[in-house]
Amino acid sequence: MKTLTRQQLESRKAQAERFVRDVLGDSDRAGEIEDESLEDYAEGRRIKILDNPKGETMATKSEYLERIRELEGENEELQSQLDEIADIVTPPEESEEEEGDEGEE
Repeated sequence: MKTLTRQQLESRKAQAERFVRDVLGDSDRAGEIEDESLEDYAEGRRIKILDNPKGETMATKSEYLERIRELEGENEELQSQLDEIADIVTPPEESEEEEGDEGEE
């Protein structure tokens, strides 16, 4: 989940509204975006609003632990994908028999 300040989110919302109106030519949808509250806009795009941009508020221990669990899960998934890729690109090792046959020649 991305975190933005209220000001950054307002800017993105305005950009989205202009894009939908000017580029896509959908003034109805642009009006919907304009009428949408900043909180609803953020929620729909999975963006967390940082109300205190100076960072004076600290996350709770449970929030940090939850984030650690999320990151550990992502790391495990990525490591699994890397292992699968390594299995594909690494040539199969020769068996001992084949190595022994080569030495006899």
